[in-house]
Amino acid sequence: MKVLQIANYKPGTGGISGQVEKIHACLDAEGVDNSIFSVKGSVWYRIKSFFKLFQTGRNYDVFHIHTCSHGGFISAVIGVTVGRRLKKRIVLTYHGGSGEVFFEKHTRFVKRFLLRTDTNIVLSGFLGAVFKKYGIPCVEIPNIIELDESKFVEREVVTPKFISVRSLEPLYNVECILLAFQKVKRVIPEATLLVLGGGSQREDLEEMVSENDIRDVTFTGRVDNSQIYDYLNQADIMLSAPRIDNMPVSLLEAFNAGLLVISSNVGGVPFMIEDGKTGLLFESDNADELAEKMIQAVKEPEKTRLMIKSAHATLGKYSWNKVKEKLFPVYGI
Repeated sequence: MKVLQIANYKPGTGGISGQVEKIHACLDAEGVDNSIFSVKGSVWYRIKSFFKLFQTGRNYDVFHIHTCSHGGFISAVIGVTVGRRLKKRIVLTYHGGSGEVFFEKHTRFVKRFLLRTDTNIVLSGFLGAVFKKYGIPCVEIPNIIELDESKFVEREVVTPKFISVRSLEPLYNVECILLAFQKVKRVIPEATLLVLGGGSQREDLEEMVSENDIRDVTFTGRVDNSQIYDYLNQADIMLSAPRIDNMPVSLLEAFNAGLLVISSNVGGVPFMIEDGKTGLLFESDNADELAEKMIQAVKEPEKTRLMIKSAHATLGKYSWNKVKEKLFPVYGI
């Protein structure tokens, strides 16, 4: 059995690429022959990759395609088309939180490809409901995370050290985090905020911090995924404020590192976090509520520490041993 993962893949960037790398490493450890085929690049590169996949794909039994909405759907277009021509088993994992909007706008186009796979995988019940609405069969298999107890740092004291680990793009709404942090600083002057990631909004966000004289905010730029725990260990509380999301691995990494997660209540996030039990949720784009939750997390350290431990205890279902029980039958192993 040989598996070829097909994705808009870029090494060391996290997100979909991070999951592709984790699956690759786990399959290697299991002795399963597997490789990664990237369709990420210019239009001309993607045209060439279509023909290249015909040659490369002949040597594999399973095409595992990782795709998402909008431009990211190109991996599905290329992978399903070539896979069907070569008569391969096609497994497709749909990532990202904007599936419903994309499906509604491009229903016939999406179905043309998702109804030609052998199995579609969704990461949570959130996207599962979207697939059901449009009559597209799917199974639920979550993202995986490397469980490593050495990464977990127990917080004896909860300090107002906050961190954001999302790209600086409008979708992830880091502006909301900065507005909330500004409010928190008035109550907890010693609070700090570490902002990881690059993106089209970085200059605007840095200018916003400067113009509003928001102190103790540090922008790091893009960080290689291999360094993520080094940065997580510099904080006690992770903030995430996306307008749309599905199943962000960054939240699982925060659970693994022993941070409290405060996130907007969107998409698949409430399938990962039970408000008040394994983290804190706030309504999307509500900086006032986010600020209140941030202050609450610091002012009520015992509750925060209990939520951190409860969140860490949920990670078992995202382990490779659990995921492979569902993934291997899909592959036909």
